[in-house]
Amino acid sequence: MRDDQQDNIYLNGAYLLLMPSDEFGLKSFFPAIKSLYAGADPAHDFSHILRVYRNAAIIGREEGADMQILLLAALLHDVGEKKSGLAGVGRNGPGREKAESLLRQMGLLQERIGQVLYAVDVHRYSMGIIPDSLEARILQDADRLDAMGAIGIARVFMTGGTLGRRMYHPADPFCREREPDDGKWNLDHFYRKLLCLGAGMHTKSARRLASKRTDVLRRYLIDLEEEIGDLGGLCDL
Repeated sequence: MRDDQQDNIYLNGAYLLLMPSDEFGLKSFFPAIKSLYAGADPAHDFSHILRVYRNAAIIGREEGADMQILLLAALLHDVGEKKSGLAGVGRNGPGREKAESLLRQMGLLQERIGQVLYAVDVHRYSMGIIPDSLEARILQDADRLDAMGAIGIARVFMTGGTLGRRMYHPADPFCREREPDDGKWNLDHFYRKLLCLGAGMHTKSARRLASKRTDVLRRYLIDLEEEIGDLGGLCDL
């Protein structure tokens, strides 16, 4: 192991950033946490959790967060999540009992368990909540970053395929003369949500990262338009 990786763990073929020397003892719980995501939909599987965890670690260090609360919330934020619109770990979600039980096994006091679960409860974009705690705000930022950039593009079309959405509106792919409808068209999700995420980031660190990922989204749309051209005149053929 190289010196610059001595405080990381190797999981799923990649080094995963942890706190120095795994000071919170999370490493030993990774197999149990991973098992909670067995059967998760592809956009909310354990690889998504690891990416959000990494985002949260980067932002949290820069913003002075309580890293134990933040990292545990990142690891548990989508337990039980389904793309049916049902809540996962949220207040009445099916994953909450499992998440709370695991936190007790880790030895957390009830007050800190509540702080972790609060961040989880309010993290979803669809809820439109601005959290009270820094850790919950960072979790929102970290999760939303994973919907942006190159990985965000991949997740849009993966989820769209799962839900049976068509790729784009044949006459107006880029929503120039209509309101976006991402219930029908995958590409509309860029205009309905993804391009708007950067403006809603809570922390300076996340806004910096989001700016780069928004540029990736915009470049993709430019390249896509160049490849598919103007389809309007062909739609009635």
